[in-house]
Amino acid sequence: MKILVVFTGGTIGSCYNDGVISPDSSTRYKLIEMYKQNGGYAEFDAISPYTVLSENLNGEYFNSLYNSVKENINNYDGIIVTHGTDTLQYTSAVLSYMFGLCNTPIVLVSANYPLESEKSNGLENFSAAVDFIKSGNNKGVFVAYKNNGEHANIHRASRLQKHLAYSDKIESVNNIYYGEIINGNFIKNINYTEKQDEIKFENMPVFKSTSPVLKITPYVGMAYPQLNKNIKAVLTESYHSGTVNTASKDLEKFCNTAKQFNIPVFLTGSEAGFFYESKELYSKLGIQVLPTVTPISAYIKLWILCENNAKDIYKAFSKSIGGDIL
Repeated sequence: MKILVVFTGGTIGSCYNDGVISPDSSTRYKLIEMYKQNGGYAEFDAISPYTVLSENLNGEYFNSLYNSVKENINNYDGIIVTHGTDTLQYTSAVLSYMFGLCNTPIVLVSANYPLESEKSNGLENFSAAVDFIKSGNNKGVFVAYKNNGEHANIHRASRLQKHLAYSDKIESVNNIYYGEIINGNFIKNINYTEKQDEIKFENMPVFKSTSPVLKITPYVGMAYPQLNKNIKAVLTESYHSGTVNTASKDLEKFCNTAKQFNIPVFLTGSEAGFFYESKELYSKLGIQVLPTVTPISAYIKLWILCENNAKDIYKAFSKSIGGDIL
């Protein structure tokens, strides 16, 4: 079993230095050694295309990571990417959409505390990733992560929900994860189902450092931002019941401006069969309601479409998101 470990920084690649957590390149070898010292076995190679705290991530890092993985994907039984938890969902979605159901499993891992802390789950997450790769017959991109008090779960990389405030817990949308690692064995979740998207991304775009997609989170008393020609699409989240303030004149003005600029507006978090009066105005405002998809994955997919200069973002995105979120 030959595994490539791609170190990118984050808490799992950091240590305490005068009470401050900061990246430390020596921790990449510490993780592998800790795994071996705990009785684990595999043949590892290691590379590090960059080292960064994940909160400092931008689009240019996606390019570097993608190229590093692509150059090596056919030479290993599996690839493990170490990553910070803050933006784990963003990178996971990028790799998931770009590599699809690749034959070589790619597993992202992170840590809630530096490896030197007894509270860290970094080694457990790494071990779970190795066990999952060893189990075989699992195509695509995944995330291995152990929440406190649980077994290590294996998630489809495109299905991660964003973190709740003050929490390092990771969950899949609707809490339906791919499977779990129990005593070193992978057990697939019997409730898990998936369907491939209608379109596949074959060409990796060259990401710019900043995104052409405007992502919005609603709040009481919201003032909508100004639109300009550099914005190619808008993605707005909803409140938990799938609503936004459709009585807002500011929203109406925002949507009318979007129409003038030919900027499509999409909304996530609104499920079918759970209907409020305020939702009746979505169509009138020109807001396209998406099926079940995590906001971050929808955002990344839109970014990819925009960077690939899709002729009709509205049509391409609606088609690509129609089946599932792989």
